[in-house]
Amino acid sequence: MPPPPPDPSSTSPVWSPTSPADFVFDSDGRLVSSSAPTHRRPSRLPLILSVLAAAMIAFAGGMVVDHLAVSAQQTAQAEPLKDFTIYEEAVQKIRENYVGSSSITDQQLLYGSISGMVTALGDTGHSRFLTPQQYQQEVSQLSGKVAGIGVLVTQANGQLTVERVIAGSPAAGAGVLAGDQITAVDGTSTSGMTFDQLAAVIRGDPGTQVTISVIHPGAATSVDIKMTRATVTAPIVDWGMVPGTHIADIALYEFDDGASDQMKQAIDAAKLQGATAIVFDLRGNPGGLADQARSVASEFLTTGNVYLEQDASGNRTPITVDTSFASTEAETAGLPMIVLVDHDTASAAEIVAGALQDSARAGIVGVTTVGTGTVLQAFPLSDGSVVLLGIADWLTPSGHLIFGKGITPDQTVPLATGATPLDPTNLSGMTAASLQSSGDAQLLAAITDLSK
Repeated sequence: MPPPPPDPSSTSPVWSPTSPADFVFDSDGRLVSSSAPTHRRPSRLPLILSVLAAAMIAFAGGMVVDHLAVSAQQTAQAEPLKDFTIYEEAVQKIRENYVGSSSITDQQLLYGSISGMVTALGDTGHSRFLTPQQYQQEVSQLSGKVAGIGVLVTQANGQLTVERVIAGSPAAGAGVLAGDQITAVDGTSTSGMTFDQLAAVIRGDPGTQVTISVIHPGAATSVDIKMTRATVTAPIVDWGMVPGTHIADIALYEFDDGASDQMKQAIDAAKLQGATAIVFDLRGNPGGLADQARSVASEFLTTGNVYLEQDASGNRTPITVDTSFASTEAETAGLPMIVLVDHDTASAAEIVAGALQDSARAGIVGVTTVGTGTVLQAFPLSDGSVVLLGIADWLTPSGHLIFGKGITPDQTVPLATGATPLDPTNLSGMTAASLQSSGDAQLLAAITDLSK
């Protein structure tokens, strides 16, 4: 039985798209990953496959919860459906006539029915149904620990590609590289595989083995890489100094537990290295916990609202800056800042970007974000499965609706086809010249702005 949903008074997961235990999903329903921070972060469909494991709900819906306020209470009793005749007829026809009916269980039909019912609401990628196993994986993923090999995977043009390899993970030790195309797992081709299917074959118990076949960047043939799965703890934040400058590049991959603490540590470390400005990289960030979004924003804001929560009746509840972070904000107040966003920046990440933009605390560079921002409430069912329902919208402090619209940058800068965002960890081995030729136009634009 999966653990009970967390108390919303303590933490409110924001399940957002893109982004499993190797995969994480965000409120957009897109695969994002909590287990492995996304490496950049392309389609935030980063299967974080951390391969860490656990495919949660396809981020095509995503899941990292946008707000995931969880409640075990039953909603007001609505009048029950009166006529299940057609449903029962359909079930009977399937049992009697479907060629593969012998392999279909009643539970599969039941879960499929519930999933279809939630899908019929039209809240694609947000409201959704989780089996007990999927819910447990979601909870595990938000902890930042998963059992797998330690990579983040994205899918472009139908090809599953490693976006990031977690330092110290089985994948890192075995020679898996960012940019590797995964062609097979234990001899089974990945052609046509979905994110959750890939996660299912890569994840496993710690100590068990898995072999992935990959084509390294620039190579023409695949190689087999055998690894022993392990529990991988992926960093939530990475940072590095931009070569030739006093600018710190700080990337926050997801709003998991500890995100604000790791942000503060990164800021403090960057200041010790002489940082006088910050590039705050939220590209590919699928979201996470609502309380962490508030805390992170509060490290840069002293007063006002972080976001507004609007219910179905149009009533708005302001979520204010956490003044307990006043000392941290005072330390960062003199640091100019640019926030980087892209088409895979979602939910909680959009909330923080919107708060910093509306307050004029930071300029936003990149491209329009996903547009997720729905408060999801989890309603547990008796067998441990969970129905996630969108119960409210998130708005920026100025009242800008995030859902379906996203955050529009102050400076629109797209990446060229084939270009990928740089991770802060890449910067240590670069020169100013190699940085200029990196192709990361968004980071370069931010650096230019901060150098004026």
